[in-house]
Amino acid sequence: MKNCRNLALLGAVLVASASVASATPLPPFTGEIVLSGCGAYTQSGGVATLATPNDGINNYNFASPTLGNFAPGTITYDSFSTASIAPATPVTIFSILDGSDTLYFMATSSGTLGASSGSSNGSVDLYDYFYDSSALFANTLGEVDVSSNGSTSLAGFHEDAFVATTPEPSSLILLGTGMFGVSGLFFRRHRRTV
Repeated sequence: MKNCRNLALLGAVLVASASVASATPLPPFTGEIVLSGCGAYTQSGGVATLATPNDGINNYNFASPTLGNFAPGTITYDSFSTASIAPATPVTIFSILDGSDTLYFMATSSGTLGASSGSSNGSVDLYDYFYDSSALFANTLGEVDVSSNGSTSLAGFHEDAFVATTPEPSSLILLGTGMFGVSGLFFRRHRRTV
């Protein structure tokens, strides 16, 4: 019975390794996006809110050394409140239209609010993933730091988006073959003890 279970485990490892090796995964996003615009960003009662942001751009950088640059297109900033951000309800923070392709940042959680000081109204980190409407890139984990210098509709805010490091396909294949090797050692040891 144990041999059957071990054989089934080995089969699952082999199938997983084969599927990773044979599939051609979509490339992830890489780089950093720096955006800025105007809007009423406020913090109150542990909740950060960006209301009625104006579309606009002061700085844009989305470097992708292996894939080329995602060309800057129409940028839309979305209103959000950290009170409504949850894993079950992703909230769009911004989108960038590039021809027929749109890049979105979807937030499902947020960090603690930064303290207000001087001319700055504070900051908050938003977490989850970048999503590409044309499926040219894989969904990629990331973080957006939103900061503001005021709480009126004319105040400036900045959104710095950082892409998280994701494992490359070759790393996943190496992991699968490593698991295969470990399972072989397990079978050898098991046979010696029987």
